[in-house]
Amino acid sequence: MAIKDQRQVFWRAWIGDEPRTTRERVDLVGGAEEAARLAGVTPRTVKDWIRQEERAIPRTAADAVRTYGDVTEAARAAGVTPRTVRDWMRAEARGEPIGARKAQHIAKLTGGAAKRHLDEQRPRGNRAKLADAVLSSPAARQNAMSSRRAARMSTSGAHLSVNAKVKIDTGRRPDERWRQISLNFKDDVMAEPTNAFLSGDDEGVVDKLNAAFGDHYAPGTDWSFGEFRSLEIKEFGAGSGGTFPLD
Repeated sequence: MAIKDQRQVFWRAWIGDEPRTTRERVDLVGGAEEAARLAGVTPRTVKDWIRQEERAIPRTAADAVRTYGDVTEAARAAGVTPRTVRDWMRAEARGEPIGARKAQHIAKLTGGAAKRHLDEQRPRGNRAKLADAVLSSPAARQNAMSSRRAARMSTSGAHLSVNAKVKIDTGRRPDERWRQISLNFKDDVMAEPTNAFLSGDDEGVVDKLNAAFGDHYAPGTDWSFGEFRSLEIKEFGAGSGGTFPLD
């Protein structure tokens, strides 16, 4: 899914992949009632969405072929011949017993098809409303982010790769342009941005990042982030760039 707004940039930076199914979103916000409130529908509707989505997930060789479009593409994805895929489909249609070895191969096929199916889904209407709300939900962020990762990032530092529009005012002529920055913040510099993210405060995230960069990376400047194209946060030292604060 292409990044469309700042919430997606921050979710991917602090957590990683976005939830792709209604069940994942429901679990992250704490249940069907809260998901229904966020989507503006009834809990029953949310449960219907889950059932509909799970019924549509490919589970057989025949389902996988429909997902990939034809037998040739399905066979290529599974690493077998089209004839083998047709044999699997015939065995399924006849209800024949499937041995462990064959089951493993079919599972590879259906697993790949399920991933492709989910990757192609685009929530619409109230489902899209829920998907958007989850990205900024404090409960969802806290449930999705490993407490160990949050603690490590907040106390032991982190490596940041940023692609964003930045305005710097040194008291002379303000400089505003797109910048690609790679650096390490050590110790507890990332604690406040992380806490703001987990509380669902994206404006606070930007404010705290502005302070971190203005205080440590470019001291003496009025540092201001505008639009973020991307933000990647890894373990401290995992990449190029200097380390800040300077000793």
